[in-house]
Amino acid sequence: MLLRLHTAAAERIGSTPRGALSIFPVTGGSFEGELLRGKVLAGGGDWVTAKGDGTIELDLRVTLETDDRALIHMTFTGVRDDANHYFRTLPRFETAAPQYAFLNRLLAVGIGQISPEGPVHAIEEIL
Repeated sequence: MLLRLHTAAAERIGSTPRGALSIFPVTGGSFEGELLRGKVLAGGGDWVTAKGDGTIELDLRVTLETDDRALIHMTFTGVRDDANHYFRTLPRFETAAPQYAFLNRLLAVGIGQISPEGPVHAIEEIL
């Protein structure tokens, strides 16, 4: 699926033992794929830690609402290295909706990019 996120200005926590931490509040977005589509609800966020070696660690938590109003909790961890054009994520999903129960046991990988409108992630199931 293709996930598009809208974020607000970063909340800069500052230098921590793990690196420079910023939190990007997620204000909305959309997702669409072969088996599901819908919107990203406001209220999630991406905890982003800039490391001393130039890489960035990602920790995203959002709620997806499908077109048929099912809720899906989505998280991912990831690594971004702009110097080497590398932006990969490991999404996981959790839902109580029977029609989307397959997501609870699905493993996936994502390739991200930053567009002028916000982050965009192409997410593929690992078969």
